[in-house]
Amino acid sequence: MRNLEILLYGVYSDLQTEISRKLLGFLWWIIEPVLYMGTFYLVFGLAMNNRTPDYVPFLLTGMVAWKWFDGSVRLASSAISNNMGLIQQIDIPKILLILMPILSNTFKFFIILAILLIFLRIRGHHESWQLAYLLPVMLTQLVLIVALSVFLGSLVPFISDLKQVIDNFFMLLMFMSGIFFTVKDTQGFVAAAFDYNPVFRIISAYRDVLLYAGVPEWSNLIYPLAFSAPILLVGFVVLNKFERHYPKLTT
Repeated sequence: MRNLEILLYGVYSDLQTEISRKLLGFLWWIIEPVLYMGTFYLVFGLAMNNRTPDYVPFLLTGMVAWKWFDGSVRLASSAISNNMGLIQQIDIPKILLILMPILSNTFKFFIILAILLIFLRIRGHHESWQLAYLLPVMLTQLVLIVALSVFLGSLVPFISDLKQVIDNFFMLLMFMSGIFFTVKDTQGFVAAAFDYNPVFRIISAYRDVLLYAGVPEWSNLIYPLAFSAPILLVGFVVLNKFERHYPKLTT
């Protein structure tokens, strides 16, 4: 129970601190992703004259899912390193430090998702009963987020340059996740890379539910889970093995 209390307090404290540091407070949780997605729409939708039917819902659905994944993994992978001063003073399970930014970002994701659902409802893209299929899709994405966060978070304190590798790789991954165009627009190696990308599979599942038939292709959920399982296992092993070594590292 103590660990759960620490986790929840850490999430609350993180959200409260973020609100207090910004003039518009929690409104930035809405404004920032809207500006972010608007920028990409101007580039890929208008400037490049994308002719994909209903491109705005297509783009926004992909961007909302990507922002949850990208923001969570980036923050969580650096959680131990960023809290080195804390863990040198207090004995706290390192897994909690990794989970805190994930849960904080998940809370903000639900706010943006709610706005997206209202927008799609106005556009007539789904019926209420179809939203039930969002649960397995979101749980699958959460498993992938936790797996990569634990794995990367356990290694970044020992390999500081890994943070720069993650930032640059995630920039590439964003363009390889089918956010801005469909797999039909690609061919050869690029099409294969899309298919083996678990984030692309998850974004496709979101679109299946919110934009198309209402039922995700289950292979788009099974593959990310199978991809996540060994990564999560290795991450937990490394994290547990070096649990007592992290406080001894220099900041």
